[in-house]
Amino acid sequence: MPAIQVSDTLSTLFPELDRDRPDSAHRKPPAARQKGRAADWQAQISRAYAYAAGRAANEAEAEELQQAFEAAMEEGPDFINYRRESLFLDAPAVAIDRNLAARIRFQLVAIFRGTWKAKDKGQHAGMIKHSVIEVFDALIRLAFKHGRLFPSLVGLGYLAGRSKQTIINALKVLAQLGFITIHRRIKRIRTAFGVKVVQDTNAYEIHEPGALGRMAFSIFFGGSESRNSAARKPHCLSMKKEPANSPQRMPWEGHWGDLHEQWEAG
Repeated sequence: MPAIQVSDTLSTLFPELDRDRPDSAHRKPPAARQKGRAADWQAQISRAYAYAAGRAANEAEAEELQQAFEAAMEEGPDFINYRRESLFLDAPAVAIDRNLAARIRFQLVAIFRGTWKAKDKGQHAGMIKHSVIEVFDALIRLAFKHGRLFPSLVGLGYLAGRSKQTIINALKVLAQLGFITIHRRIKRIRTAFGVKVVQDTNAYEIHEPGALGRMAFSIFFGGSESRNSAARKPHCLSMKKEPANSPQRMPWEGHWGDLHEQWEAG
């Protein structure tokens, strides 16, 4: 059976995902109100610069203010430099325990193994690559360590041992399959010319997969798991010793035998 590519199915099943992309062709041109906001911002920052420059203690401070003003004017208004859907939001608390995390990860690994077996000849991976599991594991480790998830892409790349673009691609797959929810955030910072709104790191929630993830799991595993019923014995988990980079290994502490007993107990 040929592999089902995520990019081939998402636009048909979930057209709203395409509309939400920043580079989407559906983006509307700047409105007249935005041009007015930009003009107001330029006037305000010019007045703030004139006031600050007039109070400069020496030429060095005046030169520093001049450079900051030129950099701010080149960067433009803050409202054009962050995503429209971003919110002033604290990272939500992690709402899963280790048993539920193991169940969610099991479903992800089942899709990974199933799509790999069904991939076309010559392909090196199914619709889920190994990097997706590594990023998920990094999120799980951070969630249990800190209780909240708001890492930078660079930090996730360091933990997963992957490039920034690979991290971005993996997060998109996890979000499209419904394993995580991404919250885009903004924050206020103080500058020489007043308060400025900038993009903050994303916050993440981990949960059981959404509609597309459940469908993929049912296709490749032959059924779905319920948190209220005993989990079936997973065919991708084994008491045998696995290599350190195996996707079957759980990302948190604990003995392999204990995890296996947790699965059988549900």
